Amino acid sequence: MNTFERIAIYEANKEPQSSYDKFKVDSGNSQFRISRLTFLSLFFLIIAYPGMSVGFTDDPTAMLTNLNEGTRLFLLISTIMFQWLIFLLLYGTSYREGTLLAGLGFKKIRGIDFAWAFSFLLVANLLLTGLAWVLAQVGLPMPGEISFLIPTDALGRGVWVVVAVTAGICEEAAFRGYLMTRLRLMGKFQNWVIPTIVSAVVFGACHAYQGIPGFIVITTYGLMFSLLYIRTGTIWPGIIAHFFQDFGALFFPQ
Repeated sequence: MNTFERIAIYEANKEPQSSYDKFKVDSGNSQFRISRLTFLSLFFLIIAYPGMSVGFTDDPTAMLTNLNEGTRLFLLISTIMFQWLIFLLLYGTSYREGTLLAGLGFKKIRGIDFAWAFSFLLVANLLLTGLAWVLAQVGLPMPGEISFLIPTDALGRGVWVVVAVTAGICEEAAFRGYLMTRLRLMGKFQNWVIPTIVSAVVFGACHAYQGIPGFIVITTYGLMFSLLYIRTGTIWPGIIAHFFQDFGALFFPQ
């Protein structure tokens, strides 16, 4: 009597998992469901948020050069509050969608995430410096308005650190963690091409106050952040790199 049972090596009728289905599982979005807040969040990130920057494209240098320490501090604090409101919107939306922050790439932070972040900063800044040089040669120099936003007093510089933390967390959660994943989920795309392009362009448009050269450079930078997010599968390297990029402006204003 044969006591061995037959073991099925494969299931003949089982279809291979598509790249889209694999993405849903790997990204923590297997339970994703569309909510009304999903459309509101996407509208805000793709249309409303970039649209707010359009009003500052005429002559941002004239406005920024007239800032005193008080108005500069008010502007920075307003930016902090605005971006955390966006984060709260996305948190509430991800809760209604059934994924929470895990579906935006907020996984357990690891030491390798810091290595990815610093390697990314080195390579990205070298490439962006070259791009800015090329743009300058064709008559599109970077305006460098960021230097006008850097506070000079101790209080203001402390607030700037909070701005750097806020931008790192909130902007990466918005443009990489949320926008890219939701575009792919709702479009059922088999790859990241369209979500990456849309995210990068929208990210660049949100910095339209830096003019055409700024838009080109920031869009390229957004593309690099998107590739970092795709490669690592977690949002932390982008957050860390984003923070140190903005924090470094205290010492190396552009």
